[in-house]
Amino acid sequence: MTDPKIEDDLSPVIAGMLRSAREFLAHEHSLFRTLGMKPLLVGRGRTSFSLSLPPEFAEETGAIHGGLLTIILDSIMGLTVYTALDELKPIATVNLRIDRLSRAAVGDRVVCSCETSAIVSEVAYVTGKIIAEAGGAMLATGAGAFLVGTKGNVGGSRL
Repeated sequence: MTDPKIEDDLSPVIAGMLRSAREFLAHEHSLFRTLGMKPLLVGRGRTSFSLSLPPEFAEETGAIHGGLLTIILDSIMGLTVYTALDELKPIATVNLRIDRLSRAAVGDRVVCSCETSAIVSEVAYVTGKIIAEAGGAMLATGAGAFLVGTKGNVGGSRL
């Protein structure tokens, strides 16, 4: 592969999808563009991204709102599930736990790293962490379960 950020151990189908998605995520996806996400590692079942914490997500105290850290972990954990698959299938978050350990400041750059630990009975289990690039302080940890192969809207469903 020509991109050193996408490792050779990925399924070719998934690697192709990630290459196609990279342009969309970097330039078209408003949240990821705002965060200035840069891939550090995309390998089979593991990812790591560097990103910035902009002032648009600050609390009244000046610290970054914890909800942003939740969104980041959920999004990158979901992306990490795709890297563990052999074929492209829809996924959905079915369980998510985030522990915020310390506050992040506006303008900080952080690294979000995630790993898919197992896929059992069409449920992928993922862990993740967000650490400050400067100093390495642990800001948040997370664990999630993602249903693999979810179906679209069921006719007549109220959900």
